[in-house]
Amino acid sequence: MRFAPAVLSLVKGRDFRDLVGCFAMNENGNAALFLDLAGTLVTIDETRSIYHDACGHLKIELLPNVAEKLAPMRDHLMLVVTNQSGINRGWFTMAQVEDAMRELDHKLGDILTGWQICPHVPDDNCACRKPKAGMILELAELYGVDLRNSTMVGDQDVDEQAATAAGVGRFIYAQEFFGWD
Repeated sequence: MRFAPAVLSLVKGRDFRDLVGCFAMNENGNAALFLDLAGTLVTIDETRSIYHDACGHLKIELLPNVAEKLAPMRDHLMLVVTNQSGINRGWFTMAQVEDAMRELDHKLGDILTGWQICPHVPDDNCACRKPKAGMILELAELYGVDLRNSTMVGDQDVDEQAATAAGVGRFIYAQEFFGWD
């Protein structure tokens, strides 16, 4: 697991509660928006993997309304947690996924605070792979996140289970959050 270089972003006098709920600085720490990657922010193939070519180059194609919905929250902590077992399966490398994350961040206007990538397959029984809470808890510790006042957006039950296991206060399915029909 590795982190992208990131600078801690704090809310700068904006009230984001109408967008996601419970976003504000408080005495316990920073509220954050945790986001799943594949199927939530970017398109996926039939194996639920990010589209990639034979050389492992990942194609980052934003899903509808993602950039528009996240842009007004650019001064808020936005943290991506993603299972990428294609790394251990040999489909692509950690470096290629990190490059894809930087490309995603650029397409979103350089608004992501950080991310964590789990390269393990389910049989590895690691502590980081969702539905376990490991990635969320590590990012929360790194950025001083108040989990109870944070929100997670994802497209699968494992995302909701990880949020619950970590103590994230609110979970919203991507379809509802981004307004997909």
